[in-house]
Amino acid sequence: MKIVSPPKLPAIEELVKLVTEKLQSGVMPSVVDEKRRYLHWDKVRHLKTPEKFYSIEQYWHFLKFFRIGQQKLLPFTEEFFYILTDDIQKNIHEIDSQMHGSIEAKSIGKDKDKYIIRSLMDEAISSSQLEGAATTRKAARDMLRHNKEPENYSQRMIYNNYQAINFIDTHKHDDLTPKLILELHKIVTDNTIDNPDDEGMFRRDDDINVVDNRTGNVLHSPPEHQSLPDRMKVLCDFANNNMPNSFVHPIVKAIIVHFSLAYDHPFVDGNGRTARALFYWVVLKNNYWLFQYITLSTYIKKASRQYGESFLMVESDGFDLTYFINSQLKFINQAIKGLFDYVDKKQNEQSNALDLLSAYLADGKLNSRQAMIIQHAIKHLGAVYTIEGYKISQNIGYATAKLDLKGLEKLGLLQQSKRGRAFIFIAPNDLEQRIKEYQ
Repeated sequence: MKIVSPPKLPAIEELVKLVTEKLQSGVMPSVVDEKRRYLHWDKVRHLKTPEKFYSIEQYWHFLKFFRIGQQKLLPFTEEFFYILTDDIQKNIHEIDSQMHGSIEAKSIGKDKDKYIIRSLMDEAISSSQLEGAATTRKAARDMLRHNKEPENYSQRMIYNNYQAINFIDTHKHDDLTPKLILELHKIVTDNTIDNPDDEGMFRRDDDINVVDNRTGNVLHSPPEHQSLPDRMKVLCDFANNNMPNSFVHPIVKAIIVHFSLAYDHPFVDGNGRTARALFYWVVLKNNYWLFQYITLSTYIKKASRQYGESFLMVESDGFDLTYFINSQLKFINQAIKGLFDYVDKKQNEQSNALDLLSAYLADGKLNSRQAMIIQHAIKHLGAVYTIEGYKISQNIGYATAKLDLKGLEKLGLLQQSKRGRAFIFIAPNDLEQRIKEYQ
């Protein structure tokens, strides 16, 4: 992974002269290219030189002049800044609109807890896989759903991330403090780093770099460890809105917190997982409850190279966070669309299940939860269900889960057996035939 750094800007007098000349020739001032994209030099250098410019470098200098004039500076040690482009404002508006209306329109209603459970699991799995956890999504979900003890390093990473996201949900109304960041890191890294003494502790030396796994090249050298307590205090003040005379939209603020923690790299390991968890902390603290349902890391994982490049673009272009903000907004919008597609799919499945099992429902023999598990069982003959797993996936009590599954067994729709000391319920191979015979 390599990003070509921008060419050095000319002296201010020469830059002003260039801009004045282009404006007089009819070129419109802009911070984006002709297709309205906010591109880094690494991308701009491959463009065809626009009309009225002598070279692509001259065009870049023209863009940079207007970007400098629109910078919104941030209160960090490095002079982080961003530019509130039309695209960013449009994306934020769309997220706000979806946050306030779309979930209700989708009629999640009484099923909302199931969607939260699903999103917590998927976020934990994807965030861990970004850091190298190697296990199948099915195995990971099975572990979380049945509350099994992790069997290996990868499963432990996922289990920890799941606990961390639950921790955030519990403490989302608290102020963010360095102590809470350390507590979150301890949860994320439990039994997954070489030295247990590093869990929940800021690094104690500077023997750390972010490197390209393919080439071994150093991509980022984090700040000195002595500066971390002060840097974490600044980060927390920013996250808690303790910066007078300054407003940053909460979504943008959460993205900046994500970047800042990753940039500071305050831990020996687990920085990425902690940074992504803090993003959720900030949005939930600011009442963006929609984010309980989306799995952002799933989409970051699909474009992990672009995710990494967006960090490099910021640092190589004078700490311009606009690149990272644009990248994250793209992932957020993909995650929201993914949620709505998932909701539509599940509601269609529920409707189909209700149609298929209408005779049972009309006789009062089944509830909607039982109808959904039978819909799943028809597609997965031989599937095994446990009381504990069903309890977690439906977010119900143990007694209710046991009653549901025992009821299905009495109707002949599931077969009961034992695995060790626990009861299990199996989808019979002739399940659909049994349903047709009842009808």
